[in-house]
Amino acid sequence: MWTSPKGAFGMTAPQTPGTLYGTRLCLFLLLLSCFSLLPARALASSSSAGDESISQQKVAELIAQLGDTNYAIRESATQQLRIIADHAIDQLLDAADQSNDLETALRAQWILETVSLIRPDDSPEVADLLKNFSSRSLSQQISALSRLIRLEDNAGIKPLARLIRTNRSARTSYLAALILLQEWGPTDPYWPQLVAPVPNELDTSKRPAALLINRLIDFSQVADSPENKLDQKQDAFENLETALKRFLELTPFDTQTFGSNTTTRGVNDLAREIIVRCHARAAIQAGFPDRGVAVAKELFEFIPKNPDKYQLATADVLFWAAHSGLANLVNHLPESLQATIENQAITLYAAARCEQSNGNKTLADEMARRAFALCSDKTNEQMLAAVRLDHWGLVDWADREYRRVITAPTLSAQQIIPFSIQWAELLNDFDRCKEASAVLEDVLTGSHGTIKNIRVMDSLGYSKEALAARQRFFLSRADKEQRNRKSERQALDKALDEYPEEIDTLIAYYHFPGLLPADKDRIVGLIQGALKKLQQRIDREPDEPNPYNEYAWLVANTEGDLLRATRYSKRSLDLDFDSASFLDTLAHCYAAAGNRNEAIRCQVVALRKDPGSNTIQKNLEKFLSMQR
Repeated sequence: MWTSPKGAFGMTAPQTPGTLYGTRLCLFLLLLSCFSLLPARALASSSSAGDESISQQKVAELIAQLGDTNYAIRESATQQLRIIADHAIDQLLDAADQSNDLETALRAQWILETVSLIRPDDSPEVADLLKNFSSRSLSQQISALSRLIRLEDNAGIKPLARLIRTNRSARTSYLAALILLQEWGPTDPYWPQLVAPVPNELDTSKRPAALLINRLIDFSQVADSPENKLDQKQDAFENLETALKRFLELTPFDTQTFGSNTTTRGVNDLAREIIVRCHARAAIQAGFPDRGVAVAKELFEFIPKNPDKYQLATADVLFWAAHSGLANLVNHLPESLQATIENQAITLYAAARCEQSNGNKTLADEMARRAFALCSDKTNEQMLAAVRLDHWGLVDWADREYRRVITAPTLSAQQIIPFSIQWAELLNDFDRCKEASAVLEDVLTGSHGTIKNIRVMDSLGYSKEALAARQRFFLSRADKEQRNRKSERQALDKALDEYPEEIDTLIAYYHFPGLLPADKDRIVGLIQGALKKLQQRIDREPDEPNPYNEYAWLVANTEGDLLRATRYSKRSLDLDFDSASFLDTLAHCYAAAGNRNEAIRCQVVALRKDPGSNTIQKNLEKFLSMQR
């Protein structure tokens, strides 16, 4: 996906109020792990029940010998268990955690700690992410495991599942489960494929984290199938709910925190929040709407007491609730937060969104008008509202706030210009292309006081030629919607006259119907020229993600070295992890290569990160319709 305001305009726009609320912890720390050499279910399938019971009996005997009074017997049992540790993980964990004999417990712990973290059949990427893992800082471990679940072809899923089952640390087992848990959503099109190898890896483990993930997989299989009856879904939900409650009861987190200087959250609260969101959405899918709302009410307990943050935190809970089928949560605000609905514009907007989701359009519009009036003289609140409404795809309400913000006398041109670009991209995302073009035209021709915007753009490092080309591209899209091919092509020509490297214009022209061979050759030549310049930017700025993304986006949608484009797209995500627009680009790279599954995998995550994006939603639908 083409991204603004970076890239062609040459710099990053300043932070908006939407970035003030701290980034939530999305993925968690894991420590050491012990891996089985073969999946346990595969072993079981090749053995008779009798053989399996003998094997378990042998392991039990060896573990009992760890506490023998004879030193030689203890040593012999220890060495034998080291050899078969991969197949004795569950029993060794029980001994380490529950044995009343100190010698047995300590030897079991030692055996578990000697099992290699990296398995021989792990991919090089997995091995690299887990290398020296235990010696890394908390943030480095979180980064490594966040990327583990994003590896191509689900290469990190088996290691993640093995961590849930085999790692000596209960905390690590829990955090690995939470990483996987966050990937689930009702009727998620990729979830079944993502978790396909997990049950075999977890096998019959009774650890709370393993039981929870297995129950979630079972529930999703039942609930996602339209052929299953409601009572079947509700039975599966009851089993899941039992596992969720058990998981929470035994949560091993104490006072550990994670965050930056401005955003610190307790890991226990973050874990509970992830569980609550999963629990509430599962209840809705199982046909228990009241139970879902009752569970979701717990989210209010995690709202920061800091007055600078609680209003946005409350609003985001309500926006999420409306998006997740839990809009009735708005009727269950605790008394301590009820005042925010009428006193804070952003929370009133969120409440309006809940009413809108419940079909109460007239009431929702009336509440949105009150929210608009509530911050009539508060520019910062207006900016905050515009950004959050944009994020949730509430284009009409966001448009009204953007329109007001850019006329605010208290803002400088340096603030208004990037904000206007963001507004234009929102309108373009929702196919309101003529309006988007008008916004950019105002930026190009307008002024702030006696100083023209073009002079300010130059001082900020933006390219007025690139912005003018973008404005023409929006016009071409408006003409395309009106089926006016002649005007569309004229607008594309004018865009390329302004800036020959305007990426989306090149893509649109490349696919323009009925091009003569000479015209197609000209466009291909311009594409090659644009790629050459992007490569030069990459060479100059190897740690800047946007040139990688733009290179990949252009190739994925036209022609060129697709392997390099895919590699560059992955590199952009290394530099800006889980960026929705960059994930959209990688999905297009996979789709261009005919890899439907990977395209869907990336696009599902992109939509989760940017739930209000109309373009990302349409692209997901496009990838789902690809032939298998």
